[in-house]
Amino acid sequence: MRVLLLLLALLTPLSATAQKKRALAAAPARGPPCTSPAYHQFDFWVGEWEVQTPKGTPAGENKVEKILEGCAIRESWTSADGSHGSSLTGYDGPAGRWTQTFVDDLGMVLVLEGELRDGKMVLSGRRSGSRGMLNRIVWQKLEGDRIRQRWEQSTDDGRNWTVLFEGIYTRKKG
Repeated sequence: MRVLLLLLALLTPLSATAQKKRALAAAPARGPPCTSPAYHQFDFWVGEWEVQTPKGTPAGENKVEKILEGCAIRESWTSADGSHGSSLTGYDGPAGRWTQTFVDDLGMVLVLEGELRDGKMVLSGRRSGSRGMLNRIVWQKLEGDRIRQRWEQSTDDGRNWTVLFEGIYTRKKG
């Protein structure tokens, strides 16, 4: 009896793997996931960046890279004061929108959703516990391999906005 149980325990995972391989082989050929043009709308943000305020004061550095076979974008931010933050951004094909989750070393979590509008990536959302405070971040490609990022907040559902941060990204050379 023990031998039979041991054989079943060994063969069951092998059988599941074989079934998965057969199912994949029998499935109609599809292209790689995350390759449609919508998944590339935010590619202009990918790279290594030096970030300054519009007045030229250093604000920090950002490394933005495609991961997971091009299905997601990972951001690693370091501000000039040494604080850190990271985000994971991805295009949700069935929903037709982008989603970003940003977390920093001070415990802030910000979840945003949105789309590419008029050549600008516009993501917005409410922080939990923010009592209705709406956040909006806009990334806009500029001339000279630069990007403007503008983070704004609204306390009146988007009728009026206050700028929290504006950074000009310049791609690092080399």
